[in-house]
Amino acid sequence: MRRITPRLAPLIAPLIAGFVMVGAGPAFCAPEASPAASPATGPIAVTVLAPGVTAEVLAAAPSAVAPGQTVYVARFVFQPGAGIFPHSHPGTTVLGVLSGSFGWTLKAGKAHVIRGAGAGATGPAEELTEAGADVVLKPGDAIFYESDVVHTARGAGDTEAVVLGSLVLKTGAPLLMPANMKMDAPASN
Repeated sequence: MRRITPRLAPLIAPLIAGFVMVGAGPAFCAPEASPAASPATGPIAVTVLAPGVTAEVLAAAPSAVAPGQTVYVARFVFQPGAGIFPHSHPGTTVLGVLSGSFGWTLKAGKAHVIRGAGAGATGPAEELTEAGADVVLKPGDAIFYESDVVHTARGAGDTEAVVLGSLVLKTGAPLLMPANMKMDAPASN
């Protein structure tokens, strides 16, 4: 049996916690960002983030280890050539490619790539720090980053890219925030 190293534990713990716990999450984007985000109408709601890009929140649960944080598990599907606008996630994000080729471009911040993470690789992590840095991830590869990262993503192959995500976010925050959008409090009437 393979042991989880202390260096890998922070990456895997949120993913495992998300798979074990069951719940329903809030809208995927801030309300103004995506009119398509709506309450679930079936067992798992599919949200269209951009043409050819969908997201499903598979589970959400509060974290006992990080009070005020919610752990989400999501599935993203990118059709070939389809991409999403520059955005960020207000917390820690770990993405793992399940199938296809997933393109990811850094706009601001710092991200880490682990090739072969699905097969147990823990590093060395490729660090992305320059705006415009672009990677194509294959099945088993992972990328992780914090809330200061602004990026775009796309289907980079001839077949759809399926990406699983684990996000640890401040409870009540939107899961995805367009880069040019402010989260001000609504004006009172």
